[in-house]
Amino acid sequence: MFNGAVVKLRDARTAIVRLHDLVSPSVVSNVQIMSGASGPKSNSVGTRDPVAFAESFSTCVAQVRSIGDAILKNKAAMELNGFKSWRELKKKECMNDDLLLFLNDRRNNDLHEGASSLAFVMHPFSFSSESVGAAPSPAATLLIDGTGPHWLVDQGTPRERRLPCEQIQGVKFTVAVVTPPPKHLGSVLQNPDPVTLINLAEAYYANLLYEARNKFESK
Repeated sequence: MFNGAVVKLRDARTAIVRLHDLVSPSVVSNVQIMSGASGPKSNSVGTRDPVAFAESFSTCVAQVRSIGDAILKNKAAMELNGFKSWRELKKKECMNDDLLLFLNDRRNNDLHEGASSLAFVMHPFSFSSESVGAAPSPAATLLIDGTGPHWLVDQGTPRERRLPCEQIQGVKFTVAVVTPPPKHLGSVLQNPDPVTLINLAEAYYANLLYEARNKFESK
């Protein structure tokens, strides 16, 4: 009955493992280079690769959110006695929950507008522009922001892109959600960092799937 949601949950958990692999201890410094709507001041995690973290977080948001759709939009389940009333209760719960609304908005904004909810900080404990390596082309421009140093190549053409520089010793990165949701299931979120938010959302939808299967798969 809910095999599609089971697959979505499995895919989400695979994506979350990859996100966890990109996390490193958080750091604090008095020299910070920021990217995003506002720089993370608290509730941040460290990451060894900010570019990969941004991509992985976006994937996690989409994968976790899709579990809910696979449960609540299940066409076969619509024919079961009691499913529609249960579905309406769960839809209302999702629409009134800060974390789940955040997840839904982030998925839609990322999909339709390319907007990011993350803010990155580069902490240059020891950094020299000479450590980034040779430019990939004579016209390449060195850019430095919260996600680290990059080479801007083919500027002003359809092929314009940013190439991350080599890993640099003495540079650390942190990442936080720009405007994190304040509550989940009525409780204040004490540490709404990006990884915690994804973990909590996955747990909610995993419980929702468990409840749906127990209530309706035997009918």
